[in-house]
Amino acid sequence: MLSKGFKIVSPKTFEIYYEDVELKEGYVLVKIDFAAICKADLRYFLGKRQKRVLGLKYPMRLLHEATGTVIKDYSGKFKIGDRVVLVPNIVQCHVDGSCPLGYENHMEKECSKCYIKKHEELGENFCPVAKFASSNKDGFSCEYISFPSSNVIPIGDIEPTKAVFAELTSVGLAAIRRIKEPLSDKTVAVFGDGIVGYIISSIISNTTNCKVIVVGKHEEKISLFPCHRHYIAEDELKIDEEIDIAFECVGSKAAESAINQIIDRIKIGGTAVLTGVSEENIMINTRKILEKGITITGTTRSNVKDFEKSIELMNNSGYNSSLEKLVRQVRTIKTISDYYSVFEDEARNKNMGKILMEFHI
Repeated sequence: MLSKGFKIVSPKTFEIYYEDVELKEGYVLVKIDFAAICKADLRYFLGKRQKRVLGLKYPMRLLHEATGTVIKDYSGKFKIGDRVVLVPNIVQCHVDGSCPLGYENHMEKECSKCYIKKHEELGENFCPVAKFASSNKDGFSCEYISFPSSNVIPIGDIEPTKAVFAELTSVGLAAIRRIKEPLSDKTVAVFGDGIVGYIISSIISNTTNCKVIVVGKHEEKISLFPCHRHYIAEDELKIDEEIDIAFECVGSKAAESAINQIIDRIKIGGTAVLTGVSEENIMINTRKILEKGITITGTTRSNVKDFEKSIELMNNSGYNSSLEKLVRQVRTIKTISDYYSVFEDEARNKNMGKILMEFHI
């Protein structure tokens, strides 16, 4: 069957594409219902990646945060009409048992080559040959999509306008997974006043007894965070809590200042998790890292288990209600002009939250 979609072909230029949706065993045909724009989507829209990289990506469908409805199921796992969320990180071995690297026995426990088997604590989001929707594979900006059943998660009674935040929630959970010690009776600092910082703050505040403090640049945004206390970044010297764990959720060139603030304020032996994406090299105080014995780790994206946990977490009334602050508006997408309009508005947005898109194309 044919599906209509929108592809980015050059900075700030979308085109309509009609493509044949191939249905095959192990796949599910999903109608896209709701979707949201990520900072990564905006970088492609605005052309804020290296020209060489953009040349390899265009043309491509954007969006990797979406919910949908099952239209047909060739896997036997779903019923027609089931509401679902799509997991954008795809590893081929979970789809059909094959491996792009040619590791024939990679699904067996004794296989010593498979990256996922060797690093199970990291998850398949770190597989070097994984595909990711709206990065090295077409995203969800379309009418219908045929998607591996291994990457389709039912949302049950969760409202689709909440479930669309499952991807961001899963990213927050994946970041928290990088902390090896139990999150109990700790002081946790979140640096950054964007949505990822808000999500991590909300998860920890609603699921642990940790003391959460938030450091950001905009008072009007950090005042919305569920936390014990918040600070303006320029007033870091006022932070008097002893920080056990810190999450950097800033990214870009500004991550340099945030990471150095973490290094300055975190306790001896503390752990920092970096989540922000920077397109250029940044300078950090390595001497103080050594002197304080700080552990720094990184995280990227998420996996199927993180998505499953994110849907479970949305049954937590406190966390569920915290998601309401992230919905700025819901707009119906019928034409490519409607689609353009949301991208333009999101590119200018400086406030907390997102415009959700309801697809009727």
